[in-house]
Amino acid sequence: FGNNEFLMSCACSAGPAFEGGDISCGMRATDGAIEACTIDRDTLEPTLTVVGGEAPAGICGSGIIDIIAELFRAGAINGKGKFIRENPRILHDEHGMGSYVIARREDTGSIKDVVINEVDIDNFIRAKGAIFSATQTMLASLGFDASAIEQVYVAGGIGSGINMKNAVTIGMFPDIPLDHFHYIGNSSQAGAYAMLLSSQAREKVFELGRSMTYLELSNEPGYMDEFVAACFLPHTDRSLFPSVGEA
Repeated sequence: FGNNEFLMSCACSAGPAFEGGDISCGMRATDGAIEACTIDRDTLEPTLTVVGGEAPAGICGSGIIDIIAELFRAGAINGKGKFIRENPRILHDEHGMGSYVIARREDTGSIKDVVINEVDIDNFIRAKGAIFSATQTMLASLGFDASAIEQVYVAGGIGSGINMKNAVTIGMFPDIPLDHFHYIGNSSQAGAYAMLLSSQAREKVFELGRSMTYLELSNEPGYMDEFVAACFLPHTDRSLFPSVGEA
């Protein structure tokens, strides 16, 4: 976070969920991964976009964001990520744990259904909570709030780019105008290439490193409270997300 006068950074423990880790049918954004999804609010029937155009084999990070946001928007799950609607695609095991069938094995030719269950959703809620609480803590440490954010650059190999509206819906990003968000892809890889090819780029990287202030979240007294508050869809404080719930 910063501007042309200062730069601040932090590291949040989001874990591997955005790369499909700790998700029962999670996978990297490779051929067969569900990277985008919409769900009919009445029937709960999904419409999928799959990497490579193949039959769905699993879900990558961008697809998980879409599925959770769509289920929440349709009233299929509550703020805790628990299933609260009855539907042929919503199943419960012998322990009562709910799951949503995204793609049936008879339709995909696979040996099992592609599903997302309540444990998966809980893991992802904690991952998105880590990101949002880090954002809030960093802003608060400088005396700002989300209204001070003018541009957000989202990097990483999370599919072809996440749906920013859905990321806000689940409380991963602050509820600011969507045109403030920009997806820039694998910027660390691009930066490494630039450093190898340009001495000027290499010096710029070191210059940025020298000017960066690192915020250690574990030393911030309010961080854990922020994290716990963010482990909800979209957040325990709904006033932070006035646009969530709009069509």
